[in-house]
Order: sequence, then C-alpha cells, then structure tokens
Amino acid sequence: MSAEEKKLDELEAQAAELRKTRNLLFEQIKKVREERDRLNESARKMREEALKHRGERDRINAKVQEIKKSLGPLFEELDEKKGLLTEAEKTLREEYRGRPEKSRVERDLKRTEWEIMTTPTREMLDREDEAIERASRLRRTLEDYKDVEKQEGKRMEYMADKKATEVEIRAFREEIGKLSEQSQEHHEKMIMFHEQADAEKKKADEAHTRYVQKIEEVNNVKEDINAVMPQIAALRDGLKVTDLKVAERRRMSGEQRAEALRQEAIRKMENGEKLTFEDLRLIYGDDEDDDKEVLDSS
Repeated sequence: MSAEEKKLDELEAQAAELRKTRNLLFEQIKKVREERDRLNESARKMREEALKHRGERDRINAKVQEIKKSLGPLFEELDEKKGLLTEAEKTLREEYRGRPEKSRVERDLKRTEWEIMTTPTREMLDREDEAIERASRLRRTLEDYKDVEKQEGKRMEYMADKKATEVEIRAFREEIGKLSEQSQEHHEKMIMFHEQADAEKKKADEAHTRYVQKIEEVNNVKEDINAVMPQIAALRDGLKVTDLKVAERRRMSGEQRAEALRQEAIRKMENGEKLTFEDLRLIYGDDEDDDKEVLDSS
C-alpha cells in the first residue's frame, strides 16, 4: 500500500468518524429542541393558569368593593337607628322617672275596688269618697301608662330595626370574609403558577443554551468535514491519475514488446529466413488480402 493510499484510508476513517459525530449531534439537537419546546409550552400553560386565577381574584375583589360600598349607607342607617333608639330609651326613662311601678298601681287598684265592693255601706260612709277618689286616681295613672307603653313599642321597633340592620351588615361582612378567603386562594395559586412558569422558562432557556451549543458543535464538525473532504477528493484523483499512468505504462510496454517482435520478424524476412504466420501478422497486420499475397509470393 502506497503512502497516498494509507493517507486516504486515514482521512476516510476520520471523515466517517466526523459524520458519526455529526449525526449523533443531530439526534442530541432534536432531543434538546423538543425538551426546550416542551418546557416553553409548559411555561405558557402555567402563565395561562396564573392569568385565570388573577382574573378570578380581581373579579372577587371587585365584588368585595361593591359590597363595601353597600356597607357605607348601612352603617349610616345603623347610626341613625341607634340614635332613635337612644332617644326613645331616654324618653322612656324620663316617663318612668317618678312613676310608681305599674304592677303596684294595678295591685292597689284591685285592692281598692275590692274594698269598695266588699266593705259594708255603714262602714264605708266615712271613707267612701276617699276610696272612690283613690281608685279614680289609680285608673288615671294606669291610663297614663298606655302612652308610655306606646313609647315602649316605638323603642322595640327601633331596636328591631337596629338589629335587622346589624344582621344585614353582619351578613355582608361574612360574605366579604368568604370572598376574601377565595381571593387569597386565587392570589396564592396565581403566584404559585407564576413561580412554576418562571422555573419552567428557566429550564427552557438552559435547554436553548444547550441547543445553541450543539448547533455550534455541529458547525465545527461540518467545518472539519469540509476540510477533510477536499483532501480525500484530491488523494482519490491523484490515485486515479497514478492508476491511469500505470495502465498507460503497461500499455506502452506491450506495444514496445510487439514492436520488438515485429522488428525481429522484419529481420528474419530480410535475411530470407522462414517466416511464421505470427511473423507475417506482426509485419503486415491482420489484413487477410495482404496475408494471402505474402503467402503466394513466398
């Protein structure tokens, strides 16, 4: 094996190894690209989930604000009802101040009326007028209690109204509490999905960096292949030329031997020696007519 052939084998082996490395890099690039795209898609979906939770959180927060706006007038209404209730209670206290207890007046009236009905007339003569007057006074006192009881009814209405407003306010506050919890849950999920999306995006960026590196490696291998292939082509062309030259030399050597035999046949003819058919073919070629003439003349 010549040095050129050995060099050609080495370069072809090197080119084969480079192509193998290139193909391996192509597979790695495909995997890294798929991983990068998968991570980017995962990050995109997580961003969408985060946006959904943010939208739900904002919707709930807007509802909370609406409820809070409704609470303002209710608090004003509650303050007004508290004022009315306080005023009614104050009025009742003034009405009751200095008045005997209703139950005691009722007992006194019953006792007086019973005394008038059951005491003999003879015994009542001296104190009948006084008993009747006392009973009449007690009845007027009880009659006055009706106005006070109307005031008491108003106080109870004010208290009921106040309680109703407090219940409405408490219901709104409980709803705000529940909505605030839901808003917080959506807020936390939004942050969680954003963090997961950031992590996936970071991994995708790292995969893209590897992808770019692999592309650079492929380009470097391609450059090496492009550098080797012209050498292989040149060696192959050189060996072809050499083979052609060898063949030419072999062809020329055959012609030279044929010429030597022809010259020997001519010498034999000139010396009058007997010529063979091969000698005649060498001298005159393969023309049949020429061969026949030579044979006839001989």
